[in-house]
Amino acid sequence: MQANLLIGLGAGLVSAMLFASASTGTVLGLFVLFFLSPMPVAIAGLGWGWKAASVAAIAGAGAIGVISAPKGAMFHLLALGAPTAILSYLALLNREVRSETGAVATEWYPLSRIVAIAAFIAGGLATLALLTTASDMDSLREQLRRTIELMSARPVGGSLPAGAPAGFTPEQVTGLTNIVIGLFTASLASMWLMIAMLNMWLAGRVIKKSDRLVRPWPDLSELHLPQSLPIALALALAGTFLPDFPGLIASGFASGILVAYVFVGLAILHNLTRGHAQRSLILSGTYALLLVFGMVAAPALALLALAEPFSPLRRKPPPGPAST
Repeated sequence: MQANLLIGLGAGLVSAMLFASASTGTVLGLFVLFFLSPMPVAIAGLGWGWKAASVAAIAGAGAIGVISAPKGAMFHLLALGAPTAILSYLALLNREVRSETGAVATEWYPLSRIVAIAAFIAGGLATLALLTTASDMDSLREQLRRTIELMSARPVGGSLPAGAPAGFTPEQVTGLTNIVIGLFTASLASMWLMIAMLNMWLAGRVIKKSDRLVRPWPDLSELHLPQSLPIALALALAGTFLPDFPGLIASGFASGILVAYVFVGLAILHNLTRGHAQRSLILSGTYALLLVFGMVAAPALALLALAEPFSPLRRKPPPGPAST
């Protein structure tokens, strides 16, 4: 037990170092170090249990509070550390079941529910970010307007080229502000879910390589989501038509659920292309489209997943609970 806590402490310090290094302002820090900062917590959780992950989350937040600021510590704990510890707990959650023949087998918490819970966590965190940013639409619009004006006046690289305009025009700032407001919670939820799932997958591969992964590695191409999740998606999409904050909150949850279905769409492609001569080309092209034309490719993959029960492009159902 003491060794597990020490592992968690070390993982938390590494996570804090990655998080603090991401504040250097470089592209590498933003897109690599920050995105990977939850991975040490996930490694501790999948390899040494949820208690080690909890210690890592608390230690990481504490270290950031010492070297940075309390706001950074709270952000790390609520947005990165604690959710990763929860997902690690669910990934290792299991129970013993006895068959009719008397044989005892281990039943693991379904991957489908883990992804669905992560989607709702994404929506909840996006809501929390919205409520902590502003108290109403007017203050949110003003806060985002000031941020856009500041970014336009201080571009990446520190200075503007000779003869370049000093910043956006008031009309451009207004247009950008309206766009950012509409995408505020949706972009936060989708980004968080992608980061969380990427870190859990990377941590799982690391722990599997070290032979400490107690849960059998799942067949990700068989990923399915709970049958009731389309109802939640429909309610969230309907809620996006509400005005002001209720619509933005619904947008965050809808975005999280849609990204979960994007994962299912990718799983379908991985499943259907097995043994295909052009498998590598199809999959690499799909991921390239996601990176370049994500606003078009992602909804297409989500629709593929939602239409699977009625589409000829559907996978064979899993053979039993063990493959879930």
